This record gives sequence, structure tokens and C-alpha cells, in this order.
Amino acid sequence: MKRLLATATLTLIVSPAWATVWMIGDNDGYGAGIPDNGLHSFDGFSANYDGRSADEVAGTNGLQYTDTYSTTHSGYGPQPGDVATFLFDGLGSGWTEGSMWFDMADFQATTFGAVSVTYNGIAQNWAFNDGFPNTVVRFFDLAQDVIDSINLLGQLEVVIDRNNSSDFYGFDWAALSDNLGEDTDIYEPPASVPEPGSLALLGLGLLGWVFRPRARKEDRVV
Repeated sequence: MKRLLATATLTLIVSPAWATVWMIGDNDGYGAGIPDNGLHSFDGFSANYDGRSADEVAGTNGLQYTDTYSTTHSGYGPQPGDVATFLFDGLGSGWTEGSMWFDMADFQATTFGAVSVTYNGIAQNWAFNDGFPNTVVRFFDLAQDVIDSINLLGQLEVVIDRNNSSDFYGFDWAALSDNLGEDTDIYEPPASVPEPGSLALLGLGLLGWVFRPRARKEDRVV
């Protein structure tokens, strides 16, 4: 069983019997209370928006790229450079499947150019056209070559290179699970606590979270 970690930079959530979730960032609406899958108030006059806490500013695993707008955008964002990297480490081996979420805002690839994205060096298609001013929680099942790379490296490194895109975009949080299922509960604890006997059987203490597996679906918005 994976060891439970809970820090200011990476939160690990255990879901009963099915999944473990690693989360970078917090679901606080970009530090501004903006709703998931809803409208936001960022515009050209707030392109240097920085809603990060002190811990987020000091982050080194991708936390520093959350709660900002526009992310790694020279002259229009609080972070330097053109590349944002989210690193999920300490994952071990034995992965047979996995899924990931990103809470993102304003991707408009057709209008402003697409970013270049890799998972452990494996190219991904992030040519999203979500439009302005929209936030989208996007769900991905991980392909087999990415799963194989996690088993080899014990980590998942997501590199988001602006790649000459002039798009304005941001991220609230990113999450990774060692199972499939867009309904993994990465937001809130369950309404009721499992019976002590079940807890003992699962060995998960009081940190049970709800997971409802569903059929595999690529690139879903949740």
C-alpha cells in the first residue's frame, strides 16, 4: 500500500479499495473563488493576476504554476519562462492504468496557437478550444505508453511548453489517479464514514474517499 502524504505542495488522497489520488494545488477557484466549468473575470487588464499563497509561490513541483493568469506568458504572467512543469513523483511501479485531471482556463488553440505538452517525454495533443472566458475541468485516461513510463521512472512529469502560442490561460490544480474513472472524488470527503470493520479491512484509517469506476473515455470534460 502506498504511504499517505499530505503536504502544502502535494496532497495524496486514498479512495477505498480502488484508487489513490495525488493532487497538486487546491480547488479554490484560482485563488479567486471562480467556479469549476464556469465563467471567470480575467481579461487583458488582469493578465498578471497572481492568486497564489506563499506556499504556492515557493512550490517546485508545479504548485507555483497554479492560481495565476496567464501562466508562463512573458510580459503577461507572474512566472518567468515559457514552460510549466507539473511533477508527480514517488509513484512506484505496478501501474496498470491511470487517469489525470487539469482545471484549466481559456485554451484557444485555433485562435492563438497550441501549446506543446508531454507526459514523461511522450507527446500529447492539447489543442483545446474552450473559448473565453471559460474554466474547464478536463479528464484524461492515460495511454499505455504513459503507464509504462510511470512504471519505469516512478513519476509522471507533465511539461506544458507555450511553444510560441500567444494564448492567455491558467491552471487551478492538477490531479493524478492510479485508476480509471472520471468520478473519482477529488473534491470533497464522503458524506458518511465507512464502518470500522471495513476500515480495518482496507487499512485506510479515516481517509476514505469515494470512487465510482466508469468505462474508459479519452479526454473528457468533467
